[in-house]
Amino acid sequence: MTALLTEIGFNLTTPAGIFVMISAYTFAIVTFFWAAGLVQGNHSMMDGYYGFGFAIPAWIAYFTVGAQSQAAAVLLVMITLHGGRLGYYLAARWRRYVKVHGGDPRYLGFTKRYAPGYWWKSFFLVMEPQAVIIVLIGAPVVWGILSMAGPSWRFGWACAPGLLVFAIGLYFETVADAQLQAFLADKNNKGRYLQTGVWTHSRHPNYFGTTVVWWGMWLTAVGADPAIWWTVAGPVVNTIMLTKILGSAFQDKYMGTRPEYQKLMATTRPFLPIPPAKPRAPAAASQDGLRP
Repeated sequence: MTALLTEIGFNLTTPAGIFVMISAYTFAIVTFFWAAGLVQGNHSMMDGYYGFGFAIPAWIAYFTVGAQSQAAAVLLVMITLHGGRLGYYLAARWRRYVKVHGGDPRYLGFTKRYAPGYWWKSFFLVMEPQAVIIVLIGAPVVWGILSMAGPSWRFGWACAPGLLVFAIGLYFETVADAQLQAFLADKNNKGRYLQTGVWTHSRHPNYFGTTVVWWGMWLTAVGADPAIWWTVAGPVVNTIMLTKILGSAFQDKYMGTRPEYQKLMATTRPFLPIPPAKPRAPAAASQDGLRP
């Protein structure tokens, strides 16, 4: 395989060359899902791959470079916990959507929004941007593994804050998803919004957890090698995506016209899982409870 990749033109002797190869893999696999989605009539299967899309490149990086360091191993474990958990959750949700709707309703909506010409618009507007996001957000881990492959790179005290931040984020995203699934599984909750547990004060604690997870991984990587500080672009972009562009902002806009959701917005924070500045008003019955 190494010989074939070298023959194609990838330089696998430097971290930069391997990073380019791994990025090319991500674009190739997303393009495959784009082609498969055209056959299926929608591209919702991409959501089932998204979480794994962060973990797989890290594993490729780890074995391609022959990493031997503690720092690289810790980063690999961290991204495996996050990417594996998120991938399993999203894949299971996608399968449920297929049974009920034929696919993720958001992706089904894209087929109408970008018609006519969906076949090429989906490539540039729906699918390939996700490859860019995966490469950019995942850079602290992938580049961290590649640049700290040697056995001399150790997991020291400077990495500990990152590990703590990561643990907090992993807790929130895991518990938030578990509580939501239990809530939705109870038919008695139909027509209501989840406002207990980690959802008490935040409308999107799952996004909060995912954001904190990536800051934890970046802090861990930089704690081991301060020279890769520039990969901060990853968690910064992820934070913006989940707070201002997609994530919580998108969901609030999508559901914000519903009267009961407006009441929820008035008594909870959109992101941080802490009590709002104003006293909470009694929660009113609501209509949905669906996770972003």
